[in-house]
Amino acid sequence: MFGPLNGCTVATGHPPGRDGYGEIHSRINIEYERIERGIERGSLTRIEARGLKQELNHILNKIDRMKRDGYLDPREREIINRDLDRLDREITLEKRRPY
Repeated sequence: MFGPLNGCTVATGHPPGRDGYGEIHSRINIEYERIERGIERGSLTRIEARGLKQELNHILNKIDRMKRDGYLDPREREIINRDLDRLDREITLEKRRPY
């Protein structure tokens, strides 16, 4: 699961490391914060935010599965970055959607 933790915004079970995961970890934090800000500012309903957080959780679970061998290889990082790009677009669309 994810949420604010000890200065680190998202818990994934894996610390950022030299395997290229640091950039992904930063992107996850950014997307989580965008969702939270959307709730605070009223641009996302709690239901919309729940769906977006479920998608983020799905990505985190995928990372955990991919990192079972201890790292993310370049192909795996590409897959995760594509997933995060899609989530980024979904957050933007949900925030712009009129109620």
